[in-house]
Amino acid sequence: MRKKSQNRPIKHANRLTRFWQDYGPNTYPLDIDLLIEGAIQSSGYNACLETKRGSFDSFEGCLLRVAKTDRWNILINENITNQRRLRFTHAHELGHFMCHREQQNRFEDSPDTLNDFQQELEAEANTFASWLLMPANVVRDEFDRSSWTVDTLRKLGNRFECSLQASGLRFADIASKPIAFVVSRDGMILWAKKSPSAPYMKAFCSGDELPSDSEAGKLSASSSRHSDDVDSGHAWNEYRRSAESQYFDQTGRGYQYTCIEFEE
Repeated sequence: MRKKSQNRPIKHANRLTRFWQDYGPNTYPLDIDLLIEGAIQSSGYNACLETKRGSFDSFEGCLLRVAKTDRWNILINENITNQRRLRFTHAHELGHFMCHREQQNRFEDSPDTLNDFQQELEAEANTFASWLLMPANVVRDEFDRSSWTVDTLRKLGNRFECSLQASGLRFADIASKPIAFVVSRDGMILWAKKSPSAPYMKAFCSGDELPSDSEAGKLSASSSRHSDDVDSGHAWNEYRRSAESQYFDQTGRGYQYTCIEFEE
């Protein structure tokens, strides 16, 4: 059942990606407004969708059905100044429209739901947004041969105008190299993703502590907030050495991002 659920947002994102790459400008960062205008408004969908921007107090993004109609509005809070966050929110609400409009008439999203990779509907909308904004063919063509470091993470985020967290989770999902991306806070893993070729990891699941002998664990336990790319030895896997590098989020939410690349 869960596998089917995971396939739904990917299927819808790939459908729009094909439209954009075959009939649209095929440029990235993706122009979500232009995609909606071309793909949703004029391509036979059984509902109309419009994006409206304004000042809202209770949400960053919202998908709302106009009562007793097949018209929907995406509401984007212009009080949010982080443009990458707004882009992901816009794509997230489009994900709710594509995947969930038959289930609810209203979806409101805050920073908590936009960072929720556990609750099914929010996780699906996040998956949709990641696949739409960072399509696998473009990501692989441009980044698959790069070493997996914080520098690459930044370049990935800049290329697609996405947050570092979304960029890291997406890249780890499709990279051919044995890599992992770990999001933690206060020494505890919140989310993690590893590539298909990555080995078993000592700490990987939500709620696991960062390995004490890893660079991530050492920095979390100290007052230091800087790390060059370092050899972490066997901190993450008993048999495979790895290198890791860190980035500490500057938004005040306390996130620590760890890029891990295993020896092949």
